[in-house]
Amino acid sequence: MAATAMWEVRNHRCFRYFRTATVSVPGYLAGMRLTLEQVEAFVLAARHGSFSAAARAMGRSQSTVSTAIANLEIAVDTELFDRSSRFPQLTAAGAALLQEAEALYNRGIEFERHGDALAAGQPTRLTLAVGIPHRQVTPVFARFAEEYPHVDLTIQNPANGDVTSLVMQDEALLGVAFAVPKYPEEIAFRQMGRLVIAHVVHRSHPLAGIDHPSFDDMRDFRHLAYTAHAQTLPTSEYLQSTQTWYSDSYQSLIHLALAGVGWATVPRQLVLDEIASGELVELDMGAYPFTDWSVNVDVLWRRGRRFPPVEEWLRLQLCRHRVHEVGRIG
Repeated sequence: MAATAMWEVRNHRCFRYFRTATVSVPGYLAGMRLTLEQVEAFVLAARHGSFSAAARAMGRSQSTVSTAIANLEIAVDTELFDRSSRFPQLTAAGAALLQEAEALYNRGIEFERHGDALAAGQPTRLTLAVGIPHRQVTPVFARFAEEYPHVDLTIQNPANGDVTSLVMQDEALLGVAFAVPKYPEEIAFRQMGRLVIAHVVHRSHPLAGIDHPSFDDMRDFRHLAYTAHAQTLPTSEYLQSTQTWYSDSYQSLIHLALAGVGWATVPRQLVLDEIASGELVELDMGAYPFTDWSVNVDVLWRRGRRFPPVEEWLRLQLCRHRVHEVGRIG
């Protein structure tokens, strides 16, 4: 009788009889736990509307899929499909369990893909140093997340803005930073574009009332400068002041400027909202009437370093990516 009942379950005809009849169940079914193949068969049968279509999607025989679903029903002690018509229909219980089954199925696929990625030698984590407003490179990171979902990124905002040192010391695979006049011999780079560096003050600051302040006008007031760039950005030699406060945080400089402490030199993209609201005023310097104070942005890597496929993909994507913005005069 046990053999007859098992035959009937595997052929999806008398499931209700098997659940209610007193039969001798083979030991290998006692305490059975579900398997991912059973879950896959259930999900694909529900998705495609038949066991035969699920079998084609899985590359299995129809009998294998039928058996997998039957065994899953035994494992969860619930009838998942109504087999009274030509095509199986989800029962109320099957519909209730389908969402969880799909979640398990998708996680199983991701698990397999992750294993394949590790077997192919993909790294588990990459570290980058980014010293410019992150919104400029976020599109590259978004594409990376789609291309390599199992590789994690650590994105450092380096203390003192010293991206170059992190790359030289192999603490960061790649760096994105404002260009400096001269890189060490160990550093290779490629220009990504240019961004505007703004000089801003609070609207109540005396400089805010001068239409085109000169360098002499600005020299009379406290300068709020980013530590790593105070002496390295192009034309920074002109930005002298009787007092200079330094910070390795742009946000700190912005807060100080909002408090009226002095005039700050920061990437314009970080203060667009404050400029638009009028809280901060961008200084339209008399010495630069026809251009913005723009600075190159470079992607950096250690010269001579060999890049495996994943790392090379990211390096090339950054090299091809262009950073830019619209200046005051368009």
